[in-house]
Amino acid sequence: MRVLALRRAIPITVFLLVPSILILPIMLSGRMLYGADVVGVFHYGRIVIADAFRAGRLPVWDPHVMVGFPMLAGVQAAVFYPPTWLCVLMSAGMFWTLSAWAHLILAGSFAHRWLERGLGLHCWSALAGACVFMISGYISGHVLAGHVNYVWAYPWIPAVLWRLERYLAAPTLKRGVLLSAALVLLFLAGVPQFVFFTALLTLVRLSHFVLELHDGRKVRAVQAGGAVAWLLLGLVFCAPQLFPTLELVGEMQRGEGSKSAYFADYSLEPRQLGELVFPPSGGSAGWWESCGFVGGAVVLLTLAMALGKHPQRHVWAAIAALSVILSLGHALWIYDGFLAVVPGAAWFRGPGRYLLMFTVAMAGTAGLGFEALWNRGTAGVRVLGGILALVGLAQLFVFARPCFTPQDPVGLLMSEGLRADLRTRCGLEGRVANAQPAVRLIGQCQAAGIDHVGGYEPMMLRRYAEVVNAARGAATEVQMVIVASMAPHPITRMMSTRVWLGKNSSREATLREEEAESLPRSWVVNNSVVIEDKEERLRTIAHGAWDPRRTVILESYPRYGPPEPTQKPAGRAKVLSRGPGYYEIEAECDAFADLVLAEAYYPGWTADVDGRSVDVLPANHLLQTIRLPAGKHVVRFQYRSRFLALGFATAALAALVPVGLLVRRNRRQLPLERLPGPP
Repeated sequence: MRVLALRRAIPITVFLLVPSILILPIMLSGRMLYGADVVGVFHYGRIVIADAFRAGRLPVWDPHVMVGFPMLAGVQAAVFYPPTWLCVLMSAGMFWTLSAWAHLILAGSFAHRWLERGLGLHCWSALAGACVFMISGYISGHVLAGHVNYVWAYPWIPAVLWRLERYLAAPTLKRGVLLSAALVLLFLAGVPQFVFFTALLTLVRLSHFVLELHDGRKVRAVQAGGAVAWLLLGLVFCAPQLFPTLELVGEMQRGEGSKSAYFADYSLEPRQLGELVFPPSGGSAGWWESCGFVGGAVVLLTLAMALGKHPQRHVWAAIAALSVILSLGHALWIYDGFLAVVPGAAWFRGPGRYLLMFTVAMAGTAGLGFEALWNRGTAGVRVLGGILALVGLAQLFVFARPCFTPQDPVGLLMSEGLRADLRTRCGLEGRVANAQPAVRLIGQCQAAGIDHVGGYEPMMLRRYAEVVNAARGAATEVQMVIVASMAPHPITRMMSTRVWLGKNSSREATLREEEAESLPRSWVVNNSVVIEDKEERLRTIAHGAWDPRRTVILESYPRYGPPEPTQKPAGRAKVLSRGPGYYEIEAECDAFADLVLAEAYYPGWTADVDGRSVDVLPANHLLQTIRLPAGKHVVRFQYRSRFLALGFATAALAALVPVGLLVRRNRRQLPLERLPGPP
């Protein structure tokens, strides 16, 4: 009994102790855990989300960045991920620090359950592999990078593998529901690429499960099909997030060009293969994107797997090898073939990120290697296995320690004086731009509720990116994830940019220049032209003899008739009130005219004039416009996600499936066979 209690207590102690040593001293000192993207981006986005929750609404639209962006659809906001909801209870810095601590504990715990209850390894073997996964070089690097969603999604990968193995061992309703739940949490954490990696791991494991033995393949194929059905049900349950995100996929810039340099970024260079065994220097920017460090002791432990006879040893060894090959990207021909053959593979950038699969596989093979040494029977061999496991943990801990550094939250937010000044200058009509690259200033404005024309977003709107490229004189298809600064240009005036921010030596933002010629947030024009060709339209907007104060550029002829040039006075417009995804505007014109709103055009925006619904059209490639009749009017623009309600209804139907299966089972009153071990 004591031995059993010890076997349960030691892994839990290790999984609590190691992350606590790394993180709790930072938290107890009153500081927060540092992360490059946290202090640049995520810290401020969390404040926006928390404010929305406190106001009793979902943060579906963020008006404070990139002339407006569908925040909920952007995935990485992770609005529906349950831990996100805790951000209303604490500061953004404390929220990140605690969530990183908790998810590292979950990573070790779920990896241990996968190896012990899923692969059937001895408790100590499972502990050795779980420690490799918990503080691998991969996750430690991404903690330093401040990739919040990566840290959140990381533990749910072994959770899915654990529940998959339990379901395949003996399919039951409860095990199917738990398998779906693990996938739901992985998806909602906000890293679609991790879901793709998990799908690959699941596909390989199910194929091995079905084909491993000749006898009983049909029965096992049915079991595998059941597992796939439960996983798909979990995906359907994510519909409130999935449906808006799929809509955004059709509107975002990153939809093509998988062979471009953009998609090949962060490949593992052949000369870096040694960094899987030896710690990377960390000198290059973004080194964490291709970090798969596990250490020499773990590699030796993995090689010991050859002494064992576990049926999955070859599967995980092959996954580890294939993952390294894919991480090399276009350096090997196999990567291009992989992108062409595997559905969804070409959607994601960063071949080095395939080292996540390598990390999962190495956690499994390290556990299998320890198991092989443990089963050799002799005390000396077991001691050798223990030494390798401890040295491996020590190597990973030493590598991880510098990745967990403190950050003083003081100074992350904008000073009250500057905030008040910007609000006075911008009012309801203006926006802010950076005069020089300073990502943090964008976030500071975002958290302060001040609209900024820049932004940092992997799923950047295509229209916004194309207009920014046109202003910079770059090719339309140049892909980006960040717009940190913009020079004064007719396009920035069209975006209602009134104030330009600079930086002084104290790192405090300063007002460098006020743009007197900027347009208000809404204005009335009485001329319109149609330019159907996108390239010509962008050239005209960026460099043409065109005055946006007098003329709006449309993309197609509106159903209310072709544009009719006129020299009559246009009229006036004034924003009465606005909020996230909402505008109320007072407008007046003497004849038919177009009202332009300097907010990003996106499906889901609607408008009414004096309570009568009107069509919203794309204007000047990026903005919105409606047709106004003569007279004085009150105009309301509003954004509602077109698929959010459908998503909730679909999720409710998905939740009814297990309920229906439970009712059906109880009605049949079939005796339940007791399965060995916990569910």
